[in-house]
Amino acid sequence: MIERLQGTRAAVRRMKEKLLQRRTLPLPPELMGIIFDFYVHHYRQLPETLLLVCRIWHILALSQPTLWTNLDPLGQFGLRVVRPWAGTFIQSRIARSNPAPLKVNFTSLSWDMTPTVAQKVASIPTFLPRIQELVISRAVDNSFLVGPQPLLNSLIIRDPQPLLQMLTIHGPHPLQEVFDNPTKFMLAEKKITTLRLHTQQKLPVWPDSFLQRLHTLEVRLTDIPRDIHEYWTLIQKSTHLRAIHIVQNFGIAPVLSHPSVRHLSILYPDYWGINQIHSLEEVRMPRLQELTIDASVPKQLTQLKLIEAPVLSLRLICGPRRVYFDTGRAVEIPWVDAIVHLLRSTPRLKWMEISASPGLVSDLAKAFKKDRGLCPELDSFVVDESTRSYTAATFKKLRGKVAAFMEKRQPSMSND
Repeated sequence: MIERLQGTRAAVRRMKEKLLQRRTLPLPPELMGIIFDFYVHHYRQLPETLLLVCRIWHILALSQPTLWTNLDPLGQFGLRVVRPWAGTFIQSRIARSNPAPLKVNFTSLSWDMTPTVAQKVASIPTFLPRIQELVISRAVDNSFLVGPQPLLNSLIIRDPQPLLQMLTIHGPHPLQEVFDNPTKFMLAEKKITTLRLHTQQKLPVWPDSFLQRLHTLEVRLTDIPRDIHEYWTLIQKSTHLRAIHIVQNFGIAPVLSHPSVRHLSILYPDYWGINQIHSLEEVRMPRLQELTIDASVPKQLTQLKLIEAPVLSLRLICGPRRVYFDTGRAVEIPWVDAIVHLLRSTPRLKWMEISASPGLVSDLAKAFKKDRGLCPELDSFVVDESTRSYTAATFKKLRGKVAAFMEKRQPSMSND
């Protein structure tokens, strides 16, 4: 390689340095880059840590822009108070990540993200065009929505910090300015396909053209009838949706329907008074294939009716995390009956994953063994090991039981 260069001494010296780096690395730089990517994005570690290991890792980490794309000065460090280095952090991450797409969340900066500071950040030449995922909570965040943004595909709207929320909860929605100034913000030209609404603020009137481009919509329901009506109107107007994520709180449990949705997830919070539990009572989705439910009490499963919903894949997260009577006493929950009730409405189910206690999984396996007509097309039963109730020995034993009963249900199925 050096002989083919036929260049200056400087070029030869740079090539020798590269070869020396490869010689001292235990793995090729390309493979190290993949490992770094897992370390940062899958295990949610700080890329700055990689810079402290050695000079070679320092060079490799700085040469990989995708490691530096998350712009959240507080959340990544588990901080609640803005530190003096926050400005340097933002500038260095923007520079190191170029030209990779960015994930921007400055909502935790609260008072520190003043209009002046926001304008300074937005004026960095390589910043706005590279934003791919943006979180906003106040009108000041609109500075990050100005102009053409060809990569922006995800918009998340959250309520501001508690002190700021008292000032803004009755004010105009932060996006109202965006809708009122189409030339400045160019919302019609942005290709936003994911919208996540985690707010109690009154929603603006969304343009139909914007809603019809959405593929994913996430809403956090409350017990306010006005909010329910507005969210269900959004869902019906978003005619090309493929995925809906519902965070179900206290209150109303309406019927949910949509003609094109293929994935539905329903999340219930940890805290419930037993008399205040509500669930979606009916789901009508003729193209629904994937269903995820994170339930805290079995009543949420027994209330749900799947009508014209040909579910092929089901993921269940079950277990009383913090469930109480109104008097404060813990509740004993008959989970198996609730799960079986839900499974009877999914006769075409082929794949199921469950995260629950070992006892519940064993009881569910017995229910399958007892009723061979329950989900007759099921050929994959996965037990999620991540729950803290499993030890290595418990999980190994349980996995063996599940594999055995699945093999008996379908003798032609392999051990996998």
